Parts: sequence; structure tokens; C-alpha cells
Amino acid sequence: MDVFTWHQLIAGGIDGSTVSRRAARGALHRVLPGVYSSEVPTYTTRCEAVRLWKPDAVFSHDTAAWMWDLLPEPGIVHATLPRTGTARGPDWLKLHRRTLTNVRWLGDTPVVSIEHAILDVAGTLSQPRFEKVIDSALSRAVSWRSLAQLCDEAAGKTGMRMLRVQLRRACPNTLSEPERKVARALTARNLHMEINGKVGPYYGDLVDRRARVIVEVDGREFHTAGAVFTSDRRRQNALVLDEWMVLRYSAATVSAHVDSVADEIVATVRRRRSSARRRT
Repeated sequence: MDVFTWHQLIAGGIDGSTVSRRAARGALHRVLPGVYSSEVPTYTTRCEAVRLWKPDAVFSHDTAAWMWDLLPEPGIVHATLPRTGTARGPDWLKLHRRTLTNVRWLGDTPVVSIEHAILDVAGTLSQPRFEKVIDSALSRAVSWRSLAQLCDEAAGKTGMRMLRVQLRRACPNTLSEPERKVARALTARNLHMEINGKVGPYYGDLVDRRARVIVEVDGREFHTAGAVFTSDRRRQNALVLDEWMVLRYSAATVSAHVDSVADEIVATVRRRRSSARRRT
């Protein structure tokens, strides 16, 4: 263990003046009042120090999202204390106060549930960053229904409105960032295409069965690997012969012109849907 309380150091046979001298010369690092580290504190070390300093603290917000593998390591440690708790921490620590009934345990670390972590960061992240969080979460073990229920339970809470909007626009299970961008742009235009839909023996990145349209977002390997290119041409020919329209866009085109790509897809799907209705 690299983090110790003052009392643990004393119990280990180190007197108070020795603790002070070691801290003065850098052999010990004071992380929080009465809490020391034997090494230069890392983010994980600081989280451990918070637990020793405030045993009733529960990690929340960006820290909880990091612990649930939804965000990269943040710069600030976020923890929640009971409403009666009082404390002021250093600049790297943000303490929140509220009554928590949704504590989970990751090993021996108390943390808010993944659903509440998502709601917490909905009120702090930019929209593009939060979109990635919600899509990633719903692609994993988080259920859409559990988040929708949380919105009902947390009416009026900061971030609830953003969470509701993003639940309507969520695009889980996309396999690449360019594909996710296209799916997001389409849902913003009220066109929801099936993601990674199965069509016969094949899968399409985005599929609309009524219009018989498949959208493919090609990565770099499509242009550089000969076997991939040949197999993909064979697959596309089979789909076209079965009266599917296949729209292909490179990842570079999506990154630079996602709105025009989405507009073209929407126009194509709506036109083919209309044609299909007239034939029936």
C-alpha cells in the first residue's frame, strides 16, 4: 500500500517528528490532511487518499465514469459526501453533497451506479463528448430502459434533459467512429437505420429494409487490402442483384462532410420508400 494515514504511520513505529521530516525532504508526500503517499501521487493514489480521508465518500461524476470505463482519466477527482458532511479539499478534488441510495462497489471502492455516473456527466460534458459516452454505455451492459427510468426518478436534476435527448438519438453498437457519426447525423434528421443489420449472408453498417438501402462506411483497409476489396465487390454485386442500393462513403469523407453525407442518405431512403409504396 502506497497511501497511509498519519495514525497508520504512527502505529507502524514512526513518530510524528519523523513523519514531518520525511514529508519536508520529499520521502513522504502529503496528499490530504493526515494522509500521505510514499510515491508522487497519481490519480489512483489520490482516489485512495480520498477514501482514507473521508471514509463515507463515494466516487461520482467524471471519476465514476472513469471507473466504469466510460471516460479517460480525468484531471479532477470527484467524490460525493452525505449532505451533512463538510470538507474543503485541494484544487484537484471536487466534493459534492447529496443523499445517495445507489452505491455500488468495484472491488473495495464505493462508486455510484453506472447509470447515475452517466446522468452526472450529462450535466458537465460537452454534447459531442456525452454522445460518445451514451453510445458506448448502451453498446455494453447498460440498458436503455434503466436510463429512461432514471430520468423519471431524477426529474429536475442537472443533466436530465440532455440524457433524455441523447436517449432518443443514441446509436449503440456502431463499430467505428465514422459509422457512429453518420448514424448520429441520421437520427438528428429523424431517420433511424438499423445498425449492423443482417441481409442474407451479409451485414450492412446501416440498413433500411423498407427502402432496401444499405450504407457502408469504408475504412482505410478497403482501399489498401486487395483481398478485402475483392470480397467487398463480390458482396456488393450480390446485394445489387437482389435489388438493394448500396451507398458507400469513405471515413475521410464522413469526417469532412458528415452533414452532406447524411442529407444524401436521407433523400435516397425517402425517395426509395416512396417508390416502394407506389408499386404496392
